[in-house]
Amino acid sequence: MDDIEVSYIELKNLCEENLKFFQNDEKKSYAILSKSFNQLFNKVGCLIPLIESLRISCHLYDFDPSTPGNGYRSFIAAVDIFIAHCIKICSQFTANRDSFFFRKTFYTKEIEACSQVMDTLVLCLENLCQLIGWSKPGILFAGNDSTAFEMMMKIEPSKLLPFYGRCLAFQFGESLQPALKTIAIMMASFSEVYYYENSMLAKANAAWNCSKYMLNPELRARRIVNLIQYSSVEFYQAFLFLGETEILKSLPNLVSPTVAVNRMISIPSKPIVYLKPNGQQYELKPPESHVGLAPLNVRLISKTKRRGMLDESPKNNVFPEASENLIIHCHGGGFVSQSSSSHESYLRDWAVRLNIPILSVDYSLAPRAPYPRAREEVLFAYIWALNNAAYLGSTAKHVILAGDSAGGTLSACVALKCIDMGFRIPDGLFLAYFPSLIAWSPTPARFLSLIDPLLPLGFMINCLKAYACPPENYQDNTYEYKLKRIKKSKSSIANGNLVKEVESSEEALELISTNGDGYLPEIPIKDNSDTNVEKNCDSKQFSSMISETTENISSAISDTFTTLTTGNTEDDISDGDDALDEVDALDEVIEETALLIDLPKLPEDPFLSPYLANDDIFIKLPTVQIITVHMDPCLDDCIMFAKRLKNLGKKVKLDILKGLPHGFLNLAVTCKEAHEGSVFCAQRISDIFEELQNSTNH
Repeated sequence: MDDIEVSYIELKNLCEENLKFFQNDEKKSYAILSKSFNQLFNKVGCLIPLIESLRISCHLYDFDPSTPGNGYRSFIAAVDIFIAHCIKICSQFTANRDSFFFRKTFYTKEIEACSQVMDTLVLCLENLCQLIGWSKPGILFAGNDSTAFEMMMKIEPSKLLPFYGRCLAFQFGESLQPALKTIAIMMASFSEVYYYENSMLAKANAAWNCSKYMLNPELRARRIVNLIQYSSVEFYQAFLFLGETEILKSLPNLVSPTVAVNRMISIPSKPIVYLKPNGQQYELKPPESHVGLAPLNVRLISKTKRRGMLDESPKNNVFPEASENLIIHCHGGGFVSQSSSSHESYLRDWAVRLNIPILSVDYSLAPRAPYPRAREEVLFAYIWALNNAAYLGSTAKHVILAGDSAGGTLSACVALKCIDMGFRIPDGLFLAYFPSLIAWSPTPARFLSLIDPLLPLGFMINCLKAYACPPENYQDNTYEYKLKRIKKSKSSIANGNLVKEVESSEEALELISTNGDGYLPEIPIKDNSDTNVEKNCDSKQFSSMISETTENISSAISDTFTTLTTGNTEDDISDGDDALDEVDALDEVIEETALLIDLPKLPEDPFLSPYLANDDIFIKLPTVQIITVHMDPCLDDCIMFAKRLKNLGKKVKLDILKGLPHGFLNLAVTCKEAHEGSVFCAQRISDIFEELQNSTNH
């Protein structure tokens, strides 16, 4: 019997022992505890055969024996981690239940949350066992079939609550959990500002909002689950836009290495005359799909100012020679958000460590500019960079495309497009945790989006629809105003009293319009034709609004993060935390049935989904280095992309990092493990250039 089996049995024994303890207790107040322990005991029994079934076959889906990892293994690991978490909670409960200072309410909620998580994990594992039967041996994609994808959406939203409350980020290391909880608290707090149309009341209550979502994990969970279900992609854009505000844009200056060059460059929307490798002259037209002609912004980052860079070459030999190497970078953000600025912190670190100029492309974002606009712009920037390498301080002898998440997908697609059009192929690709198949194809790893704090299923669906669907077919997930509303006036909140429930959207909106400060809406109806993140404001007004809001929230967040990292979290709440549920500014109602989401047919286009490229194009890709993480919803996309390259005899390297979330590069300045992951990425990029140099010398 191995250690894992022992832990499952240990948890069952703890549950059984506590059930016996309460068996003769006549106090009705312990009924919930008894029920939760009983459910936990039963669900552990259900887990064991499911886990064993997956353990037997999960190795068949690995990239190779030396690189164990796939979505099935990830779920097995998540369950093993959660069993250890439950043992810890149950052991603490057993040790303290007879104490005079025993916190009954706290432990009741903890055990109840564990039972709920276990119930949902059993459902996920049952679906994964079914998924194995749908897939071909060794294949992690179940086909581009929305019917199969709907398996993931059949789990009721109410069952996801503990994954965003008391058990949030349990699958990641303890040192990362404070940062991930802080992001969740910030999202919940920001949503109140966003959906209040930035009212003064919401801004003034920023610190209170952060505090209540930190102190009351159930409240935080209800808020986030409703946001995941009902918020449009514009909310997701606005939340990630916080990284673009002045207060956060200044962060790299405080914690990132100093660079000599950090300059925005505007590429004019004029045709580029390019000489192909075969000697043919080609005129590349500027992108104009969806939003018309517009200059393209790129950011040049360099540790040192080199000869010829930015046309600044003095007569004396102060500047070093141009670099033989060049990195062209595409940022992540689900195709709908972020920019080179939000990724600047780790890019500056890479530029210093590698001493190579980095050009990061600020491509247009969906849904305003869906596919193929972003891919066209990255290709345009790539060709412009080849023609203007000296201006970038490089000879462009060796050029690689690098990208994370959506940026990795764009980098791979641009490389394929270069092959297709006969352009110079990048000398290497560095791709981090990227989706290689934009399709409604369930994979075991994509089931992780049901419990992922940074890439939840609702946001992932919205992003894919916004980017892949043509504007005429795109509809966001801002559903009808179907949730039941609870209206509360300021006086009722102050007195801790609830007012009546509002049954219809019309009544709720009427109340809100007549007394905006008195009634607190959940998710207001928004015009689907308005696809601008600014919400009918111009960009300056929106930027000013977000900046002002961020200043209010960030001060509260800093206190929140300090509290979380010092261990003074919801674990220290007394039994009085129930009161927070009653005076909450927004009392959401969670649907008990699965939410039906429209899944339009997505194009099967290799320049949208690089995994779909024909073998004759795919085999011409350069050396590829892929970095992904064990608990990433895009893990299987990376594995299948690497497998396909290996099967064609191409050189590909795959690293699967443990303990890090999707998007960890953006956390590199706040988390030690994320920073170490970023350093590892820089080393892998260095390895690509070293191999290119060695191959050139030989």
